[in-house]
Amino acid sequence: MLINVIIIIYFILSIYFTIKYKFIQLKSPLKAFKVMKKDKNKSTYKTFMVALASHIGTGNVVGITSALIIGGKGSLFWMWVNALFMSIFSLIENTLGQVYKERIDDEYRGGSAYYISRGLNKKWLGIIISIFLVLANTIFFQPLQVNTISESIYLTTGISKYLIFICLSLFAIFVIFKGTKSITKFSEIIVPIMSISYITIGIIIVIFNIRIFPNMIGEIIEDAFSYESILGGVIFVGMKKSLFSHEAGLGTMPTISAMSNTEKPSDQGFISCFGVFIDTIIICSITGFMILLYDINLDSYTGVDLIIYIFEIIFGSFGKYLAVFFMISFALATVVSQFYLGESNLLFITKNKVLKFLYKCLFLFGILLGVFLNNDSIWTMIDTGLVLLGAVNIYSIFKLHKSISISNWNNYI
Repeated sequence: MLINVIIIIYFILSIYFTIKYKFIQLKSPLKAFKVMKKDKNKSTYKTFMVALASHIGTGNVVGITSALIIGGKGSLFWMWVNALFMSIFSLIENTLGQVYKERIDDEYRGGSAYYISRGLNKKWLGIIISIFLVLANTIFFQPLQVNTISESIYLTTGISKYLIFICLSLFAIFVIFKGTKSITKFSEIIVPIMSISYITIGIIIVIFNIRIFPNMIGEIIEDAFSYESILGGVIFVGMKKSLFSHEAGLGTMPTISAMSNTEKPSDQGFISCFGVFIDTIIICSITGFMILLYDINLDSYTGVDLIIYIFEIIFGSFGKYLAVFFMISFALATVVSQFYLGESNLLFITKNKVLKFLYKCLFLFGILLGVFLNNDSIWTMIDTGLVLLGAVNIYSIFKLHKSISISNWNNYI
């Protein structure tokens, strides 16, 4: 129930900020394109790719399937509503991430811990959210990405999960532990391929089913406001899955945004805000549409298996391998960016080499959990992470907003 309380508070505040700033988040697509176009060093583009790698994970796939299975068709509508309003948090927190970033070891480092510590002058609270972010990117959020890879491979090939764990651990050691440059390079390569391919396939499927598409949209909206759905908590299901998908307001993305060297702090704010729209409004919608355009008994599935089945219906026997490709690429991109995110927050607390080694061990432990834990346990851990991060960051955003004059904010955004 605590996660529902956090979601209600977040949503009310998002409406308040949205009205206060006159729906300025709707300008983010145009603003983002302008910023990246004039950035000769491609700093904002590279950061955008890493941010998208973190955004576009299995929350866009398994999160959607779980939402539809638990909350029904109407949950997709409430995901849209949540993303529309809560994207204002992404604009604010990622702008703050630029304002309070620092240069450490010839790299820009920043995030929620930095703007809490420097902006609120509360180092202790900055350390607390850093600890939460380290845990979120190792044992709270990461296991879902790993579980998606594990289940996808296991369901289609029957390969032992012990072998899957070994392969994923070797991938983590080889790619992730090589540092920020390898993470950025990996994201630059895989994110455009996976996102453009997935969006293109989704659009083609919608076009082929265009006659029934309007009816499907009508059913989504009708179910969103039906008495049975509302009583069954469809609003909370949709909003919780949406929050996990885009993470706006949780204080996770500013760590990645701080990598960028922008002309104005708000430049990165708009780019990150645009990422929320791509992540939830576009990618999540495409996943939902592909499922709902076909008459399937959702109660028979748990998550990953539903996506594999949908792709099999659409593309035949080749479809299951295509589904596995997308889920693995989405998950790997997110795992890579999560390592950077967690490491940056550890560096805020300490540079102790022993603790850095233990962090890598904890990251590998998160892979172990993802491979062997069941779906319900993983979502319980995700809820824990959402509550911990949400409680601290929602307080910080509100306090920082009050402590900065309106004129200064107008200079930023």
